[in-house]
Amino acid sequence: MTHQTPRTDDAAFAAMASGVSGKRRRPWLAALLSLMATGVGQLYNGQWRKGACFLAGEVVLALALIPALRTFAGLVLAGGVLATYNIAAAVDAYRCARRGGYVPTRFNRWWAYALAVGISAAAGAGVEGALKAQFYQNFKVPSVSMQPALRVGDRFLAARLRPDSPIGRGQVVVFIEPGGGRHFVKRVVGLPGETVRVEGREVVVNGQRLDEPYARHTGGSTPHLADGGPLRLGPDQYFLMGDNRDKSYDSRWLGPVPRERIMARALYVYYPGPSGAGWASRFGETVR
Repeated sequence: MTHQTPRTDDAAFAAMASGVSGKRRRPWLAALLSLMATGVGQLYNGQWRKGACFLAGEVVLALALIPALRTFAGLVLAGGVLATYNIAAAVDAYRCARRGGYVPTRFNRWWAYALAVGISAAAGAGVEGALKAQFYQNFKVPSVSMQPALRVGDRFLAARLRPDSPIGRGQVVVFIEPGGGRHFVKRVVGLPGETVRVEGREVVVNGQRLDEPYARHTGGSTPHLADGGPLRLGPDQYFLMGDNRDKSYDSRWLGPVPRERIMARALYVYYPGPSGAGWASRFGETVR
C-alpha cells in the first residue's frame, strides 16, 4: 500500500485524535492573531489552508460591499458585516486551539506569521487602493469656506466621478486646484456655456439671479472676479464657489475649473468635526 503524507491541516488534528504529544496552542493568542490579521490565527493552529480561505473570503466580501458605501447606513452595515466576519474567524481560531495536542510544523515560525500578516496587509491595501481610485474617497475639511454644509474638521465621503459623469448646479464637488495639487471642496454655481457675473452678494447666471438658500455672508471683504464679469464659461468649464461667500477662495479668484479637475461629488459626513452644536446628530448627514 502506498503511504501518503497527510496535509498539514489533517496531520495536526490526526495527532490530536491519536493522542500524540504536542505543544499546546494558546486559544487567546490564536484569537488575538486572527483579529490582528485574518487567517493568522488559523496558521498558528496549523490550518494554513483554512486561514487562506478566511482571508480570501474577507477580500471578496469587502469588494461585494463597495456599492453599499454610497449611503451612511450602507457604510455602517458594511462595517458591521466585516466586523462579524472577523469575529467569526477569531472564534474559529479560538475553538480549534482549545482542542490541544497540536504538533508544530515548519509553518509555526515567526517568519511565517510575519509573511501572513504582510499578505493580509497587502490585500487590505489593495482593496483600499481600488476603492479610492475607482469608487469613493474620504476627505477632511480644513477651513470654514463651505459652512454651514461642511464644518471645519468634518470627515466626509465622496463618490469618484467618471469622465462622463454628469455634474449639476448645486452639487458639492471636490476638485484639484488648477495649476496646483491641493484639493478643494466647493459648490457648482455655473455650468459649461453659461455666463456668470457676481454682483456683491448675488450671483447672476445668464441674466438670472440664482436662488441660493445655502449661501452665507458673514461680513468682511468679498472677493470679486478680477475683470468684474460677466464671465463666459467654456464647453468644459465650471464656476465653483464656497457657501461661506466672504471666507472662500474659489472661482472668483481661481477662475473657471476644467471638468478634468473635478474628481468627486460629496455624499455624506461620516465623522463630524468638533466645531458647532449638534455634533452627534451630524453623523451620516447628507451633504446638500
